[in-house]
Amino acid sequence: MSRSSPQALALREPAALLLLSTAPATAAGELLALDGTARAAAGLAGGEAPPRDLTAFRRCAGLPDHPVWDRLEGGEAPAGERLPGDLWVSAGRVPGRDQLLVTVVHTQATEPGAPPGDVVAAGPGTALSALHRDDLVVEWVDGGFTRTTGTPAGEVLGRSPHHLVRTRDEAALAELDRSARRDGPATLTLLDHRADGTAFLHQVRTFPLADRTGAPTHVVSWHSDVTRRTAEEHTDARAAERRATARLEVLRRLDGVVAEDDPTHGVQAIVRVLGDHVVAAAMVLLLRDRPSGPGAEVEVAVAHGPHLHGLLGRSLPRTRQDGPDPLLDPAGPDAPDVLDVASLAAGRPAGSPSAWLAGLTAGTGALALPLRGREDVVGVLVVVPHPAGIGPEDRTVLTSAARRAGLLVENARLHAREHALAETLQRSMLPDPTGADGIDGLDVWTFYSSNVEHAQVGGDWYDVLPGSTGAGGQHVAGIVVGDVVGHDVEAAAAMGQIRSVVRSAAHEFDDPASVLMRVDQLTGGMRIARMASLVYATLQRLDDGGWEMAWSSAGHLPPLLRRGGAADGEPRRVEVLSEATGTLVGLGERPRPTRERALAPGDVLVFYTDGLIETRARPMHDGLEVLVDVLGRSRARDAAGIGEELLAGLGDTPEDDTAIVVVRVPEESERDGEPLPTADTPRRRRWQLPSEPSSIGKARHATLRACAVWGLEVGPQAEIVVSELVANAVLHGWGTVGLRLFDLPGALRLEVEDDSPEEPQVVEARPDGGGGHGMRLVASLGRWGTTRTRRGKIVWVEIPTAPED
Repeated sequence: MSRSSPQALALREPAALLLLSTAPATAAGELLALDGTARAAAGLAGGEAPPRDLTAFRRCAGLPDHPVWDRLEGGEAPAGERLPGDLWVSAGRVPGRDQLLVTVVHTQATEPGAPPGDVVAAGPGTALSALHRDDLVVEWVDGGFTRTTGTPAGEVLGRSPHHLVRTRDEAALAELDRSARRDGPATLTLLDHRADGTAFLHQVRTFPLADRTGAPTHVVSWHSDVTRRTAEEHTDARAAERRATARLEVLRRLDGVVAEDDPTHGVQAIVRVLGDHVVAAAMVLLLRDRPSGPGAEVEVAVAHGPHLHGLLGRSLPRTRQDGPDPLLDPAGPDAPDVLDVASLAAGRPAGSPSAWLAGLTAGTGALALPLRGREDVVGVLVVVPHPAGIGPEDRTVLTSAARRAGLLVENARLHAREHALAETLQRSMLPDPTGADGIDGLDVWTFYSSNVEHAQVGGDWYDVLPGSTGAGGQHVAGIVVGDVVGHDVEAAAAMGQIRSVVRSAAHEFDDPASVLMRVDQLTGGMRIARMASLVYATLQRLDDGGWEMAWSSAGHLPPLLRRGGAADGEPRRVEVLSEATGTLVGLGERPRPTRERALAPGDVLVFYTDGLIETRARPMHDGLEVLVDVLGRSRARDAAGIGEELLAGLGDTPEDDTAIVVVRVPEESERDGEPLPTADTPRRRRWQLPSEPSSIGKARHATLRACAVWGLEVGPQAEIVVSELVANAVLHGWGTVGLRLFDLPGALRLEVEDDSPEEPQVVEARPDGGGGHGMRLVASLGRWGTTRTRRGKIVWVEIPTAPED
């Protein structure tokens, strides 16, 4: 073919679809909308706004200089121009809109290797539909559309995109609607008829356009007659189109992963996308510190696809003595991005990571891509290609996915280290719930909720001091509830200081008034800038087996004492202990009063902060009246149940920091080991536990007690489930562990919450017997699942309590 002979070009994939303004009042080449491919070409990620005009866009996208750009900015609509880099640019003028639809597509010569010359582009017909409210309206079609379909422009302009095809098949039209309204490219081929009645295979490809804010505005559709393709050509073309569309979809989804807040969820999303669109299967290996000793381990953290899903949870220990391995220690940044697993393991010792992975993936043709952090390799992306292998475009997608996954994993670990540091500081300030089980002979329930966003610390606190031997040889326990003004770190620091001072004074004195006066003296010299209130009470077991409570208040809300002994169904008498009240902490050194009350079996004490009773819609005085009423009518037989009724009666989600301590003197029958009678009360319980091994036993004890109170016979099953869930939260999560129980119709629901987003997995038991059994056992006892929260996750299990039909 000579240079002057026309050269046939086939228009392939779009490089960019742009809608420009030609209105005189706007800047030259102002960019009104663009498609997802154009966004990717310009390097835009997430919600990043696109350039404002054509000049800025083509610079971002790296499009070559050419006079056609000046013509477009001047308002011309060229029928077609070939650009260096096998690009073709054309434009169509939208009638009555002062707009140009600019199409930039990749081309391919129909005769490979032919010299450049005049060209004849063979491409699809094009239509532009605009979104008006919820309806699409056709605004422009080119001559190629009429040549393809036989339909004149006048028959479709201003009408629904349904009129771009002549078929009236409802299923085909519904699919056309779905294609036009997707947030990515879509392809539909249907049997259609031209205006003269001849039938043809009508292929419609849709590309949504969005404005600078990301809101959808238009849909571009390409219309092609694919009737003459042979069956093989048709199959190959469809497969190629599907792969191309899949690559675009993968790139779009990977762009979304960049902004993912949850790194674990982001890596899972990457693996799912690759397994669904690019390769037959994919998984991620992570290099983690070993929780049980020195060194690290390589673990299959995420897996998707039939070849790899069964490997989830497999791990290999690794020590510093093992030496470098090409899988986890590639030779510098210039090492290949894609490695053949079988070749990588050649000559490696049997226990090396490379040989271990080769054994796991034997016969699959697996490839490995190191996940590089800023300095070190943090893991490996492993993929199993389709039988046809992977092409250059697939390699580009895979390396892009590996880069994103590496950064996500490293960011997650940086976040975890920062969180652990903050957790250590927070634990020294927040209430310590471990003392709640430490007052022998009393039923104690504690609750703390911070309403401070992100910080998880405020000025409210409680303390339960298990007790010491008093001056007279009696066992004396202490309870403190206090509130420092403010909701910032300074308030939390002041709270931590006062809390330590109270603990010190409580070890020095038995009398509550003496304790508070000592606190006044010490805090006065510490120059604590925040005002604070607190109430300190002691609980002393008497020689006759009864209890006596003494208290003194430094400007805090009065404790409540509910007497037992009322008939079932009758409100119990509640005494507001407003005596023994003095000034706020540290305001002077005047003597403080102490008052006492004798406690009988069934009596209940409630200590609390203002977050429980005060809201924007309810003054504190009214809230106190509600609290007294709810406590008097409470029918629960245990401290945890009474606490739940208080929270339910005053609003389950307090607007402010809230601390509550409920103390109940057990009935005589309980001391003899008899089970508590059940009551028609809210059948739910909650506890907050520190992230430490002792919480596992506390959770088991609390769960068994709740089952006994509710008369449920699934205590042993619930004990197994709660042990596994709390152990997972302590060993693999962070933050305070929340335990909640709900007695539902036909099931006992257990919920365990922590601040780690990583979900537990039911995996095959390891061959060495070292793990893999826990969640499998849980799954055999009931239905289970997970719920993501703002900070982490909730793992829930529902154990049947009634025989199945």
